[in-house]
Amino acid sequence: MQSGGRQAEAPGRGPRVLVVGGGIAGLGAAQRLCHHPAFSHLRVLEATARAGGRIRSEHSFGFLKKHLDTFFEPPLPTEKVEAIRKIGFGTNNKIFLEFKEPFWEPDCQHIQVVWEDTSPLEDAAPALHDAWFKKLIGFWVLPPFHRASHVLCGFIAGLESEFMETLSDEDVLRSLTKVLRRVTGNPWLPAPRSVLRSCWHSAPYTRGSYSYVAVGSSGDDMDRLAQPLPSDGKGAQLQVLFAGEATHRAFYSTTHGALLSGWREADRLVKLWDP
Repeated sequence: MQSGGRQAEAPGRGPRVLVVGGGIAGLGAAQRLCHHPAFSHLRVLEATARAGGRIRSEHSFGFLKKHLDTFFEPPLPTEKVEAIRKIGFGTNNKIFLEFKEPFWEPDCQHIQVVWEDTSPLEDAAPALHDAWFKKLIGFWVLPPFHRASHVLCGFIAGLESEFMETLSDEDVLRSLTKVLRRVTGNPWLPAPRSVLRSCWHSAPYTRGSYSYVAVGSSGDDMDRLAQPLPSDGKGAQLQVLFAGEATHRAFYSTTHGALLSGWREADRLVKLWDP
């Protein structure tokens, strides 16, 4: 995409914009631009028929960190490469458990899990295989979408979340059944009849869930990542713009951060065309 001002375009034509990725940031940018009369030559490049972000199609920040040396040709500027390497990218997964009948009270909204026999101050952490489930912070009771729907949603993050992805559904179901039986004090509590979980770390095009300010990085790195190429200085002819939650200094790691970053880059183009 090139946009250098109204005089640089032929009559009746506008800048040609290609939005790569139909995720939240990409759709946000496209939505903003399609309401401006100058951007009639707008295309969204998405690898599947379903927009909104897909594990197999949208290259997230985790994918970019893993393939940094080969993804761009020519390579990114040094300062942008260093920013990408410094910014952290973590994993947070959801585990959905479906039950034939609810064991919780009708007004229950959340089941908190507190482990009394562990401490983060211990010198030696237990093996992940024996204690990965202790990273669960609890379960949320999801509103039923039909009468036979009884579902709990658990959240797990960090290395334990990554380890969980290596297990089979049967192993996860077995471990969490033991957890719920211990929490409720009912050794005969029926096991969930099905499990569904996300696996963001092992998905090749995501390699994680969200960005964060890692040790040695700062918000300045996110600002550098957000800078367009080759420059956004006065009179520059922008060719590549960057959006996504990892480029938002205030709202990184959030859905609204991704949306706001898409709007930000769309507004950047609009200002160039209609200052």
